[in-house]
Amino acid sequence: MRSWIFAAVAVAALAQPAHAEFKLGWAGPLTGGSAAVGVQNRNGVQQAVDDLNAAGGILGEKIAVQFEDDAGDPKQAVSVANRLMTDRIKFVIGHQNSGASIPASEVYAESVALQVTPASTNPEFTDRGLWNTFRI
Repeated sequence: MRSWIFAAVAVAALAQPAHAEFKLGWAGPLTGGSAAVGVQNRNGVQQAVDDLNAAGGILGEKIAVQFEDDAGDPKQAVSVANRLMTDRIKFVIGHQNSGASIPASEVYAESVALQVTPASTNPEFTDRGLWNTFRI
């Protein structure tokens, strides 16, 4: 898991101003019916970030994560995406559910942010051809 986070964060870090903490977003269900898997995913991302920071970060910059709960709900996912974009996040890990990833991806595309989903399986997510969406 750490290798794809490292690669994606390194690419996104190049767009960050020098000497700034690199902040990425994570979006997924921390409440609702998919919360158990969402919490495990969040914990995995936090561990990967902790490991990267312990090794010096990315390009010498520490990584911070803004975690957001979308409850697996499409409407909440759009609200979360808008909040992350208001906070100027340019790389998002998430959303977990295809039903949340697909509508949120429109917000990220308009805001010029990369989105990598670790769990969405609906081919529509990537088949739409958005420049910024990736599935693991």
